[in-house]
Amino acid sequence: MKQTAAGALMLLLLAGCQSDPQLRSKRIGPGHYRLTVDRCHMVDQQLLEHDLRELASSVCPSGAGPLEALEQLPSRQGSLLGECLGSGALRAEVRCR
Repeated sequence: MKQTAAGALMLLLLAGCQSDPQLRSKRIGPGHYRLTVDRCHMVDQQLLEHDLRELASSVCPSGAGPLEALEQLPSRQGSLLGECLGSGALRAEVRCR
């Protein structure tokens, strides 16, 4: 029974990392959004910027302007067993065209 519980816990922890990346957008004005991306497995900051541009495209169907006010944030991805050692988060603002 203990092995089953330990296995289930391990799957749950690893599944949290499979929902990578976490993308959030918040409207802060007409056609103006604050975007946040948080990755458990981050190769470099360019990957986070790519995720932000993809998110900007989804919130601005008529086109997004350049990313503004880029800010690195501490990751909120959990890591109990070291599964998210390369985590990172980035925030930016974008204005829709």
